[in-house]
Amino acid sequence: MKSAINTISLIGYGNVGSHLARHLRSAGIKTTHIYSRDLRSIEDAADELGAVAIDNFQDLPKNQLTLICVIDDAISKTIEQIDPQILIAYTSGSVELSALPKREHLGVFYPLQSFSKNQDLTITEIPFLIEATNEAFAQQLFDLASRLSTKVSYADSKQRKELHLAAVWVNNFTNHIVHIAEKYAAAKNLDFSLLQPLLKETIHKLDHLSAFAAQTGPARRGDAQIIDEQAMKLEGLEKEIYLLISKNIQNTYSTNEEL
Repeated sequence: MKSAINTISLIGYGNVGSHLARHLRSAGIKTTHIYSRDLRSIEDAADELGAVAIDNFQDLPKNQLTLICVIDDAISKTIEQIDPQILIAYTSGSVELSALPKREHLGVFYPLQSFSKNQDLTITEIPFLIEATNEAFAQQLFDLASRLSTKVSYADSKQRKELHLAAVWVNNFTNHIVHIAEKYAAAKNLDFSLLQPLLKETIHKLDHLSAFAAQTGPARRGDAQIIDEQAMKLEGLEKEIYLLISKNIQNTYSTNEEL
């Protein structure tokens, strides 16, 4: 169990799986098999990686790690179908080890990042969180992640789930709010590119300030008239979101000094 992992099998070649396979190859770790129920969907990827495309779990090699990169709801069912001898790690941030079928060698290989298939990432800066059913396997996964990133740490299921929830706020909700702004700008025939420098600065200044200190805007100032005027321009869920977030900002700063 102490040997380095140099070959893997991959189940799932979506946003996460495709990124990991390419970066693992660059680090000298070969993907030998890629599983999909639809072989045609992974033929090109398999050719690119020099891997074998398979559609049967029985064809997974038993002497190497199988990395599962599927949606959370499919992880347990996938594990149930894999030979118990095979080492397995999955890439989810929110699925607990204890909630999955019992196995001697089961681990977590969680890259804490948002992946889009055609968007390049600097893998060395991505945090990887590691957990496993035994210490030796956890060390193997830690060493594997260290060949990709400089930010590798152990995290139990509870810590990982809490970080995943925080990540939803930071990434998923932030992105959706930008989507709402894009739609609003398009509906009003506005050039959204005029907002891009503001968006970049919003993120950039968080390198130097806490989000609490960086907050600006009408809700931060307690400018009720502007909030009311802007809310009147919206409707439906988007109006509710605007008012709810504005109220939360006002509550956050209500006991602090006036601007």
